[in-house]
Amino acid sequence: MSSPQVVDISYLIESYEALFFDSFGVLIDGIDALPGAVDLVDRMNRDGTNYSVVTNDASVSIQSRVKRFASKGFDIPAKRIVNSGSLIADCIIDSGLSGSPALVLGTDDARDYTTAGGAILVELEDEIEPDVVVVGHSGPHDWETTLEELLALFSRRYQEGAPVKLVLPNPDLIYPNGPGIFGFGAAAFVNLLEQALERLHGSDDSLKATRLGKPFAQIFESAIKRAATRNVVMIGDQLETDILGANRIGIPSAVVTTGINRRTKGNEFNNVDQTLTPQYILHSLV
Repeated sequence: MSSPQVVDISYLIESYEALFFDSFGVLIDGIDALPGAVDLVDRMNRDGTNYSVVTNDASVSIQSRVKRFASKGFDIPAKRIVNSGSLIADCIIDSGLSGSPALVLGTDDARDYTTAGGAILVELEDEIEPDVVVVGHSGPHDWETTLEELLALFSRRYQEGAPVKLVLPNPDLIYPNGPGIFGFGAAAFVNLLEQALERLHGSDDSLKATRLGKPFAQIFESAIKRAATRNVVMIGDQLETDILGANRIGIPSAVVTTGINRRTKGNEFNNVDQTLTPQYILHSLV
């Protein structure tokens, strides 16, 4: 793969049948709309551009996300949003865990996604132990205490031959939470739990989380199905999720310079692994 080409948004709109946008770091900075983002969405709506917001956010429902976008000036309908939270129900069903007790560390909407798969909600302190744990959001939790309790639960159940399934809808390690401000994603805490379990019991797939969002294929395939074409480009700010996922599934990608990524020139990717290298660099959305 050659060095990324610096292009503008019009080039991408003209070159591809559909555009996929990450949310945090591309359209919003975690608090407010990023420069040019609202105007771009208005332009795409007006011109009939085929686009989707493909986000790892599992903390809110699609309808809640529509309202939050609207509060920032965006007119993005529900049919344009594909999120990792909406994949939780199918994960529960496909894992044969409908009717099983589930612990959800996250928002009410993350709980709703889980119960949509037929799981029955429990709390960590309940007498009934969860057979599945969904880590849907990074807070608010007392993570030191929570991780210690989860470590004990997962370790004991593994030794008993009845491992607890761990589900991570959002694989983002960090995320933009305002201009120049970043927060730890749920993946940061799940990674710690997995490392501790591997230290205790060795490498075993039953001790590793099922990851649903970018860079994993399921969310991309869902978005491609929605777009009704594979001639798409993924526009994101994180190499390890947006760009890696696009490269894995075989679609082009463009990285913006308004979020996690700080590389602005093609030659700055010369020492970056090819799996993390985009085809394009997008300096702005105008």
